[in-house]
Amino acid sequence: MGVVLSKSLFIKQAVLTLALAIVLSLVSSGIQFIDGIRYQKQQIDQDFDELLAVVEKPLSEAVFRLDVTFAQHQIDSLLLSSSIAHVEVRDEAGVLFVQATAEKRRFSVSHSLADYFLPDLQNYKRELRLERPVFQAGSLLVLPEKRYLLDRIFKEQLSILIYNLFKDVLLASLISLLFYFLVTHPLKRLTESLSTVGYNEKLSLPKSFYRRHKSDELGHLHSTFSLLWNKLNTALSDLERSDSHTKAMIEHAADGILLLDENNKITLVNTAAEFMLKMKSETLKSLSLETLHASSSWGVFSEALNSLQIDAPRTVETLYQIQNIELPVEIRLAKYKIQDKIEVLMLIRDVSERKETEAHIHYLAYYDSVTHLPNRQYLADKLREALQRKQPVPSSSAVVFMDLDRFKTINDSLGHNVGDQLLCCVASQLSSLIDDNIIFARMGGDEFAFLLTNLGDNKEQVELVINRFAESIMFACQQVKKAGHHEVHITASLGATIFEGSECSEEIILKQADTALYRAKECGRNTFALYKKEMQAVSDARLEMEKALHHATEFKLFELYYQPQTNHKDELIGAEALIRWKDDKKGFISPAEFIPVAEEIGLIVEIGDWVLNEALSQVAIWLREGKWQVSWRISINVSPIQFQQAGFLPMLKAQLQKHDVPACCVDLEITENMLLNDLSSSLEKMNAIKSLGVYLSIDDFGTGYSSLKYLKSLPIDRLKIDQSFVRDLLTDKSDEAIVHAVIAMAKALNIEVLAEGVETLSHYDRLREINCFCYQGYYFGHPLPADKFVAAFVHDSTTLKPDF
Repeated sequence: MGVVLSKSLFIKQAVLTLALAIVLSLVSSGIQFIDGIRYQKQQIDQDFDELLAVVEKPLSEAVFRLDVTFAQHQIDSLLLSSSIAHVEVRDEAGVLFVQATAEKRRFSVSHSLADYFLPDLQNYKRELRLERPVFQAGSLLVLPEKRYLLDRIFKEQLSILIYNLFKDVLLASLISLLFYFLVTHPLKRLTESLSTVGYNEKLSLPKSFYRRHKSDELGHLHSTFSLLWNKLNTALSDLERSDSHTKAMIEHAADGILLLDENNKITLVNTAAEFMLKMKSETLKSLSLETLHASSSWGVFSEALNSLQIDAPRTVETLYQIQNIELPVEIRLAKYKIQDKIEVLMLIRDVSERKETEAHIHYLAYYDSVTHLPNRQYLADKLREALQRKQPVPSSSAVVFMDLDRFKTINDSLGHNVGDQLLCCVASQLSSLIDDNIIFARMGGDEFAFLLTNLGDNKEQVELVINRFAESIMFACQQVKKAGHHEVHITASLGATIFEGSECSEEIILKQADTALYRAKECGRNTFALYKKEMQAVSDARLEMEKALHHATEFKLFELYYQPQTNHKDELIGAEALIRWKDDKKGFISPAEFIPVAEEIGLIVEIGDWVLNEALSQVAIWLREGKWQVSWRISINVSPIQFQQAGFLPMLKAQLQKHDVPACCVDLEITENMLLNDLSSSLEKMNAIKSLGVYLSIDDFGTGYSSLKYLKSLPIDRLKIDQSFVRDLLTDKSDEAIVHAVIAMAKALNIEVLAEGVETLSHYDRLREINCFCYQGYYFGHPLPADKFVAAFVHDSTTLKPDF
């Protein structure tokens, strides 16, 4: 059966259809056989009833007459029917009257089979009765021959079975033939077309196939096959393209690619790998991986390769030995499993340039690009190592900071190029003087540092060594330096701190050395200071000042006081806005104390902008309230740093417009030293300020380095004689001569003069005698807040004459 079903679809269908037809025919015939038996039973009952009805009357009369012969003749006639096996007649008393039994005959069925199929076939009994006269004659009992009856039924049903079987087999054959022409044959043609179609060809079938099967399942199957074939062609094209693309990517990859089999043998090499390793693909495939590696790197790489897990890529760095030259490479290792085969992919990248770049970056990170000395970070790392190093015997070390004196002046006057050459000269000269165990670093700008370790445990001896070292460094710095075409003379200030073990952090040690350097600078430069604990208090105070100043600037904790300015007629001509700062802990802090700090830490511009905004805001209020005359000037100090800012002039214009204050009410006070930085730029900015209508004054005149040659070209409206000259005017002839000269010079240049620090009537009288007619000082009034200033000096809004 299995062989038959393994053949063509038509044979399978024909066999299965025929078998199904036979089974269905047998089942149908069996059902008909059962129904036939049931029907035959009914027919037998009917036949026997009719037969008994025929002999009932004659037998009744024979029994009545006691005519045995006639009765015997009647029952013998019943035995002529093969369906009767035995007949007997009994009288009314139940005594056998006559009986007859059929002769033995041969049947095709047995008694047991007959009893099985006809179990309920009854023995037929009929009561014999005469109607005239009325007489109960007896009874008639007929026993049917079941074997005959069943044999007759079998013969009738067999013919039916044969007919049905023939009919069903014929029908199955016709159906199979029809199936062949409608399904099998077209399907066979379709499969033959599929088996012969080539790559990228369309399925070709006769037009009759398309016409007959356009809308049925075969047409749909053909459409599906065509769609699948197109998809398969597309997939094959994509697969070929992907394969070509993969090969192209491997071949044109910038990184070298090696593919290893399960035994770590090279099976694939791309062009980049050939170029990198200076070998052809065939040569590489014949070599082991170990031959490519430097002897020092193979062990580590081999361990990494052998421990590599599937789908767990990793990156390793190693050294290849190519033509006796070591080549640093980075290898990406990936192990994977494809179709039960394990492969290892190696992506090899030449990292020699990266290593050089890393070395260069390391150099830039730890070395100064100008002097080629170690930098701050290098020194800090070495200092940290020294602190963490455990020594069997305690030993002191030291950090020495060095700062070149007047370096900024040299840099600004001779140029940055000369400044860099000077730094290189100093670095070269000092490097040749120090031992190899001393770390010499440039911290930035003109600041250098030395780290000296293992100086011993004798404190006095260590201090002596440090002092001698500092003296040798200062002496070397004092020697003439050649920077370009210039011979430069410089000095150096040094500060040092001594430490032992890990008692302090590197930040604290560097801070201590910086504090000592700051003290050396305070002591006049070209000197050396060794850190003492008391220095820290000064440094801490400085840091506390910086912190408090940042806080005050952020939250605008300053206040403006106003000091009156008057003329020789005792008339108020203006006021100077003076900044005041009242700290919660220290109370009032002098501007002379916090202004230099603000300039150093970069807050002076923000503070100066606040002063200008606050002063103009107050003058605007006074103008609206009629408490300020347009002819009066509000004097506002401008820091040199703030003045040099590119945004200063736009800011000034914006403030004047914001507060709607006439420009003629504003007098900006600048210092002489500001003009030394960039005279041409300063002159241009001063002319721009004058074009706005704002007045300009030189504050503290006589204390700086003004040149009379430049002074005559400046757009100055007023000179303010410094109070240091006015204070000793009555007792010091030199100060008196200076004041006389300033007044005379200002008069010749048509510049107004105002004397500061006028504290007594005698000073006032003497200044009037020498033709100084504008004054400011405690004699006329102390600086006061805005409300108290108005209350003290502006009494009558019509005359606005101060009350002195």
